[in-house]
Amino acid sequence: MPAVSDEGSLRHLLRRLEREVDEWRREPLKAVVARARVQRPLRRRQFHTFGERSIVHRPVWLYGADHIAIGSDVMVLEGCWLAVERQAWGARDVVMRLGDHVGIRVYCTLSAAHEVTLEDHVVLGSSVTIIDSDHTWQSGAPSVMASPLKTAPVRVGRGTWIGDRAAVLAGSDIGEQCIIGANSVVKGPIPDHSIAVGSPAKVVGSTR
Repeated sequence: MPAVSDEGSLRHLLRRLEREVDEWRREPLKAVVARARVQRPLRRRQFHTFGERSIVHRPVWLYGADHIAIGSDVMVLEGCWLAVERQAWGARDVVMRLGDHVGIRVYCTLSAAHEVTLEDHVVLGSSVTIIDSDHTWQSGAPSVMASPLKTAPVRVGRGTWIGDRAAVLAGSDIGEQCIIGANSVVKGPIPDHSIAVGSPAKVVGSTR
């Protein structure tokens, strides 16, 4: 009798294991979350602050991360570029801030040389670029890489959705609960509850 019981327990364990493996295969987020739990001590050392249950999954570039504050329940997916540029390293305060419940899909670029803020519940589609600086030729050198940057802060308001491949440039101030259409280029203010599309982005409707 014990042998039969042991055999039944083994079959039950194998079936349970098969179900678990199948669930991990169908839901890749499980592996992402597990990896994030292991990496959490590293992330807390890297970033200025790193909130509970937040995930930064396989970034291609992290630069000046000690000047980046990440809230709780943030998800930054694979292939993203998060950089606080060297000229901002002397700042006393946080230079890049991601609020709570921010979602960033794959291959996005966030670059801060002055100040970039994504408020709570902001969501970025894939390949979005947010940058708070413009290159210049002020040094007289033939390459912009040898000249100083011109900077202005960028803010994306609470609950705003920015579509795939959009660009948000220096000096942009996007209000709350806006939609920025795919492939749009934002330069300047966008009022709360706006739907804005195009290059440059123009307000064409309301989210209310």
